[in-house]
Amino acid sequence: MSAIAGNSQKEFIAASSWLSSAPSAASLSTDLKLELYGLFKYVNASAGPEGSRPSIFSPAPRAKHDAWAAQHAKYSPKHKEGIEMARQRYMAIAKQIGWNGDGEEDEDEVDLENLDDSPFDMAKQDKGKIKADNPIGGVKVSVMSGEEEMESDVQSANPLHDAVSENDIPGVQALLRADSAAINSKDAYGFTPLHLSADRGHVELTKLLLQLGADKNITDEDDQTPLMLAEISGRDEIVHLLK
Repeated sequence: MSAIAGNSQKEFIAASSWLSSAPSAASLSTDLKLELYGLFKYVNASAGPEGSRPSIFSPAPRAKHDAWAAQHAKYSPKHKEGIEMARQRYMAIAKQIGWNGDGEEDEDEVDLENLDDSPFDMAKQDKGKIKADNPIGGVKVSVMSGEEEMESDVQSANPLHDAVSENDIPGVQALLRADSAAINSKDAYGFTPLHLSADRGHVELTKLLLQLGADKNITDEDDQTPLMLAEISGRDEIVHLLK
């Protein structure tokens, strides 16, 4: 790393440390928080996210995955220059909300081994150590907790859908023996049991639902079939079953 790039990385780490305790970070919009997240991950990894895109039933990880992928797509064509541009964009956002470019944490390193998706107390961290999956500090990237609680309440009224989500094959069999017509029933979001099973990658359960007569062409509220959800989530084996 050149001296210029090295200094830029130190400033980037200082900005990250400042953001980790800045009250003004709490007022950032969700879009800006996600942009910071994506920039931070791209700069440190010099690559995009690995693995499949998270399920639509995991909205916060999915949003973070997309944010990281978006920054990688934006800056990676420029190679090393792109990484530097991403650093500068990250620091520019920090300056917009009050960072003055200083930071006594410059000589410390970011702890890339301790990935965490929850807020943390700076008082409990070693000086200069920030968790790599929480680059904007005590502000949690996820803003979906209320939605997830609501989803949990809704699901309690759909025992078949709950059993499918948990990959509870005996439970699904018992519920469908009691009410076979429920196999194509929709929950509050328009998802059938087959939608849920396909999206979550439950191969054996998907086979069972198909054997019991699940309609693979039925659509949800976004006009997506179980096959479409499987393709989006990268469930190749289930894609093969549904084609």
